[in-house]
Amino acid sequence: MKKRFLGICLFFLSTSLGMAQGVFFKAPTQIKDPAADSHPARIAVQDQKVCFGWEQENSGVQLGCYDLKTQIMQAPSLIGQLGKRPVFCHLGKKLYLLWNDQQSNIQYVLLSGGQAAGKPTVLANSQSFQILSAAEVEDRMVICVTNPDKRNVNLLVVHVDAEQGLVLDKNFEVPKLKNIDYCSAVAGASGTVKLFWKEQKRKNLLSANFKLDDKTIGSPSISTISSEVFQVAEIVPLDGSDRQLMLWKRSDKENKWYYGVIRQGALVDEHAVLPYFENNVAAPVVDRDDNGNFFIGIGGLNKQFELGSFGLYNPVHWISDFLLPQKGNLTLKDVVIPGSHDAGMSVLNAAGGKDMGIINECNTLTQVQNIDGQLRSGIRMFDLRLDLYKGELYTKHAPSNCMEDAVAGGYGEKLSNILQSVKRFLKENQKEFVILSFCHFCDRHISVTQQADSIVRGLGKDLLFAEQGRSLKDITLNELSGKVLVTFEDYSFPEKNIFLNTLNGKSTSPVNYKRAYAASNDLNKLMVAQEAFFTALKDSLHHNDLVRLDWQLTEAGQEAAFICSEFQSPKSNPLIDGAKLLVNSIKKNKSIIDLARIGNQVLVEKVNSWISKGIINATSRPNILYVDVSGNWITDYCMFLNAQPVYNK
Repeated sequence: MKKRFLGICLFFLSTSLGMAQGVFFKAPTQIKDPAADSHPARIAVQDQKVCFGWEQENSGVQLGCYDLKTQIMQAPSLIGQLGKRPVFCHLGKKLYLLWNDQQSNIQYVLLSGGQAAGKPTVLANSQSFQILSAAEVEDRMVICVTNPDKRNVNLLVVHVDAEQGLVLDKNFEVPKLKNIDYCSAVAGASGTVKLFWKEQKRKNLLSANFKLDDKTIGSPSISTISSEVFQVAEIVPLDGSDRQLMLWKRSDKENKWYYGVIRQGALVDEHAVLPYFENNVAAPVVDRDDNGNFFIGIGGLNKQFELGSFGLYNPVHWISDFLLPQKGNLTLKDVVIPGSHDAGMSVLNAAGGKDMGIINECNTLTQVQNIDGQLRSGIRMFDLRLDLYKGELYTKHAPSNCMEDAVAGGYGEKLSNILQSVKRFLKENQKEFVILSFCHFCDRHISVTQQADSIVRGLGKDLLFAEQGRSLKDITLNELSGKVLVTFEDYSFPEKNIFLNTLNGKSTSPVNYKRAYAASNDLNKLMVAQEAFFTALKDSLHHNDLVRLDWQLTEAGQEAAFICSEFQSPKSNPLIDGAKLLVNSIKKNKSIIDLARIGNQVLVEKVNSWISKGIINATSRPNILYVDVSGNWITDYCMFLNAQPVYNK
């Protein structure tokens, strides 16, 4: 095992006051799987040791230990005769292993240094309950249990007595919980426990809050966390606030594990494939040590256990925390940052074009967060298209540069609001940088020069990065720090500190985006186009090129016109409307947001595959991951990529 694994703690943990929460995964290391021929192991970390607890067929509960300092796996020992369903639980500075014996009593043992510190003890009044999970809530232990036929769920509240050990205080039966195949409790705020569960044969993950000091649990107020969960692996509290990391599978037809952050009882709509473990059949397991370091692992592959780690970071200032200290003297050509396609289209303020009746949110919106939210999720490159609406500049989404030429289009965020968000963001985070890339200009109502003046006035010229005749290869990240790099496609205003950018094979402009656009709603065509693009790059890059991975699925013309049940034709012809809705149903057409979610689920896997095959390498690597439905997930992946050899000379 590599020595650098001992530096498993991420170099910064977030105490963010904002809503952003990033997760940075580090590469796992293979160690011998102590439970390779048995049930998968649970893990817990104590005193620089990773403890493994598992159920051995026809034997009982086994305890093994891997020493992080010596990198030695100690021989396992039998802890509980014919025991089942072992789980670990931290309580204060102590670590317990709990399991069910043959009589369905709950037994437990205190661990010290990865070994049992005494003999197993039965938790009094715990008979006829099967353990589902156990968690620390303030100074108590909450054990989720069910009866043998899984007809209900109870919460056992336990405290530690200096002489008696674990003592059962309360036994709550939770109403409305029937036929459960997953249940887990995590600490909530002010003595509350947050319960998550999933019923058998259903894909809804549900949640409710309970007060530990209540005498009884009344009918809970239940909220739905997600409606697309086949199997939950873990729900892990993150940083003392109301945030949990969820690891889960969507269906039984794929082996991918996903992760996402639950905030204030809602799964944030930006989940991604779990790095390193995306194709493992076994469920990942997680624990956190006393120093706040998270460990994650999966066993069962070739008798090896993949043991890795992850840490939390704040996407609000990830450039300051991560890129600048390590790569501040490098350039945009040496790193990868997350970008947002049609960035201003998280809201539809008005329809436009010749046939406004076919426009709605489903065929116009490309993002789920406004610019301010995207900034705080770590996005640093924004694609913006402008047009005049009611005398003010708005972002737009339309198939033509000028809205009146478009069959249909929509207006998104107001430019002045966007510029204020950027200005405020950089005032609060003075070492971050932002790239605003404007394109698809229409100068019939307002000239491009006037549009440039509006941007300069909104941001203030001093905030704009001054090119001074240099190309990208000469501009370091340290120099960009605290500035906005503004580029105009095919227009240049050096006196206003606005760069010229192009999209050519070869260009003398200060910025040239190298990219391939699939222009399709077919995921296979998108992947083929991008693979061909990166294969052809080889050594063809020039000093001013920024390589952009354009990862968008766009609606076909038929979809754009027919999408969404709210559609009505301009003349409100019920026969035409009915025919179009029927086509939409038969074709299973999807909104731009839906298409993006489909594509985003495979982005990480495909890019990792292209890197492993050498298709993406040190001379053909993307500098911008340019996506619809941007968010924390794509910043997480850029953090991951920037730490890989392909971005480190």
